[in-house]
Amino acid sequence: MADLVFGPGFAPDDEAAIGNWLRTNGVGEDDARAIKEQGLERLLVYRTLVRGTLREALECAIPRTMARLGAVFDEYFDRYLAEVAPRSHYLRDVTPELLAFCQPLWPADPRVPAWSMDLARHESVQIDVASELARPLAHEPGELSLELPLRFIEAVRLMRYEYAVHRLNDDLDDRTPPAHEPTALLVYRSPEHEVRYLEQSPLAADILERLLAGQPLGNALQTACETRTIELDQKVVEGTATLLADLAERGALLGSRQMEEE
Repeated sequence: MADLVFGPGFAPDDEAAIGNWLRTNGVGEDDARAIKEQGLERLLVYRTLVRGTLREALECAIPRTMARLGAVFDEYFDRYLAEVAPRSHYLRDVTPELLAFCQPLWPADPRVPAWSMDLARHESVQIDVASELARPLAHEPGELSLELPLRFIEAVRLMRYEYAVHRLNDDLDDRTPPAHEPTALLVYRSPEHEVRYLEQSPLAADILERLLAGQPLGNALQTACETRTIELDQKVVEGTATLLADLAERGALLGSRQMEEE
């Protein structure tokens, strides 16, 4: 059945292809004869329904990527189903699985614009973040300590792109290419359950990346500044404090993690 649903497919009257499908999958002669006598129309309807459901899940997650790539996307969708197929029972996992399959392939395909994976990741992160837990409305953020890591909500991601895909028009018919401009966005789910996006400076993104990885606040500040050969001065400290206070007010930051939570 997996081969029937995810394989290349065939017409219900293509006897050679049907015979090959039955032999390849080790179907005995009696069963093969019964399948041929009953006809494959109903089985092929099942193939259409399953593939259609998977495609609808992708259209909900990455509609602009699919619209811009057109037939090229269809080709990679067919390859994904034939070579890998979905590993999860959850439809929300289809998009990241497909993108993981395409990640090493798209850069080598001249038909796929260089910004395509950035756009797909940007579109799909909304569903990823929306499925995670936001901060409860009644929660009050705690104090921050330089010696401790910080506690963020589950529904937060730091996204890095080589292209400014977040500025593209939502219109599915728009074909304007994004600017080639390295971009970092903090994506989070608000207490009101809205997915929101905050563009970050290069230094702020480096600090947040370390904090999200579990580094203590003071260490994250120091190593981020060292990486960018920036002096860790009062301006950096105050700017970081303002950023973290804003994230706490927005519901993305909960406070410092206590030692016993490590």
